[in-house]
Amino acid sequence: MRADDLLRLVWSNLGRMKARVAMTATGVVIGTAAILVLISLAAGLQRNASRSFEDIGSLTEITVYSGSFGPSFGGREPPKLDTATLNRFRKMDGVMAVTPIDRFGGGQLKLNRWVGSASIMGIDPRAITAMEWQVSRGQLQVNRWQGVAGANVAQNFFDPFAKIQSEPPDLLGQTIKLEISRTDDTGALVTRNVNLRIIGILEETSSQYDNTIFLPLADIEELNSWMLGRRLDQARAGYPQVLVKTKTPEQAIAADRQIQQEGFFTFSPRSVLQSLNQLFLIIQAVMGGIGAIALLVAAIGIANTMTMAIYERTREIGVMKAVGASNRDVMSVFLAEAGSIGLLGGIGGVLVGVGLAQLIGLVAAGLLATQAAQSGAGVSQSELMIIYTPPWLVIFALLFSAIVGVISGVYPALRAANLSPLMAIKYE
Repeated sequence: MRADDLLRLVWSNLGRMKARVAMTATGVVIGTAAILVLISLAAGLQRNASRSFEDIGSLTEITVYSGSFGPSFGGREPPKLDTATLNRFRKMDGVMAVTPIDRFGGGQLKLNRWVGSASIMGIDPRAITAMEWQVSRGQLQVNRWQGVAGANVAQNFFDPFAKIQSEPPDLLGQTIKLEISRTDDTGALVTRNVNLRIIGILEETSSQYDNTIFLPLADIEELNSWMLGRRLDQARAGYPQVLVKTKTPEQAIAADRQIQQEGFFTFSPRSVLQSLNQLFLIIQAVMGGIGAIALLVAAIGIANTMTMAIYERTREIGVMKAVGASNRDVMSVFLAEAGSIGLLGGIGGVLVGVGLAQLIGLVAAGLLATQAAQSGAGVSQSELMIIYTPPWLVIFALLFSAIVGVISGVYPALRAANLSPLMAIKYE
């Protein structure tokens, strides 16, 4: 039987039982719509979570901390983030830059009448350009007592004598005074003032960098040494923290695993994101399985409809066989009819599912926007959309519903193909 003849016959047969086909396809519509809405919800949550982790830090950065975790070192000292260790990190595949990270705590920042605070971090001047951080203004480099400030550092400044606070100062090109103090051996309070010049402002990243001032590593070591009253040699004793930059996120995963094998504790947004994606894939599978239950019920309905069609068209089947139709031709007709019912239900389910998903997304976005406005938090438009329907899901839903229809028609098709032509023609 030719394909065009098969299509015309299937269309004619389905047209003779429109009401039954409509009711049967309704079950497929419900099942397909349920699958599409539930998976779209899980996909939307996954996309928002992925964007949140991308905002935390670059997916090509690995933060390595001093100390160790995992197995015992058999009485040996735990590994240190010293110069030799950093050189090993630099030789790893895909690593672009490695820089120690040192912090300075304490002190107060002053700019004219403004008073403020910020996290002050030291970084290797040779590595800062390789970090690929973006500056909104100025230049991305650190020199002796010159550095770059995060996007929100200026927001931390205020005028202690003003009754109404005005706009925060523009830090670019300004010299900020850092006032620090310590107690010497005699118990007397010693104060030191350090002038810091801001030569660049970083773009906002929604991370800790937004409230950080970056200076050369040597400057931070000098400040910490002054506060402790003794000289530090972290190149030999080990740095508290190291930042590793790779070329691609995939190389970050491999480097992260290799660094952990040396006994260091690490944090990599890319590794966390990979684990998160695996979790959401499981959630999508579970939600899709819940929706598939409704589609399974619809499959039983398709099988019942096609089985009833056998009894109503027994003589027709007998005539088909009498005029030369083979068992394969008869099976093709019933399988095509069952698959068409599934496909029609799938098309309706996709339309209903997409519309319902968009409606849920709009309602959820409105609720989130209201809550954000009440709390005073700023929420982007992308964060409000918790529903996301990927294009592959629509294609999958259509194919899956058609396949369910075909599978549901296997038993009726086999039964129709095995009918005896003579008994079928004599059937009343």
